[in-house]
Amino acid sequence: MAADRVLFPRLHLAEIEDQSWCPSWLREHSHKALVRTWRMPLSALGSPAVQACQILIDQLGGLKKANKYTFVDACAGAGGPTPLIEPSMNGQLKSAGLEPVKFVLTDLWPDLEAWKEITNKSKNISYVEQPVDATKGIRLTGTEGRECRMFNLSFHHFDDAAAEKVLTSAITSADAFV
Repeated sequence: MAADRVLFPRLHLAEIEDQSWCPSWLREHSHKALVRTWRMPLSALGSPAVQACQILIDQLGGLKKANKYTFVDACAGAGGPTPLIEPSMNGQLKSAGLEPVKFVLTDLWPDLEAWKEITNKSKNISYVEQPVDATKGIRLTGTEGRECRMFNLSFHHFDDAAAEKVLTSAITSADAFV
């Protein structure tokens, strides 16, 4: 099969919790269900979150380079895999004698109740209370730190024009994105 052939088009799928009219209780329930899928050990390599952590470390050039970043989950929902990636990554960093990294949860529909529970369990995870539009990425680390914007299975939320804005924002305002 030719490498230049697209097997499947990029899908723009709407989820009910994306709609402004969706009741907050339903949005929260849906987000929690999605979080559970990140925990399922689907293979001998571990849960999807553990596998994502390893891919993240590898793509950033290893532990010594990965520990220079603050990781911003740009479409965090109820926390997604971040509460699972954080202890996996920081456990590896600690074993290598390196300092832990920070993670920041952001979303257009912040799930503050879920995020408060998450941040109570980890000093390395924080959140932005106000809605953050991923198409208008705001650099959270300032000019001194390195920022990696994370998009964990979130691109189906965006039509092509919005997806282009999200990527442009990540390219222009972050040091890396995954």
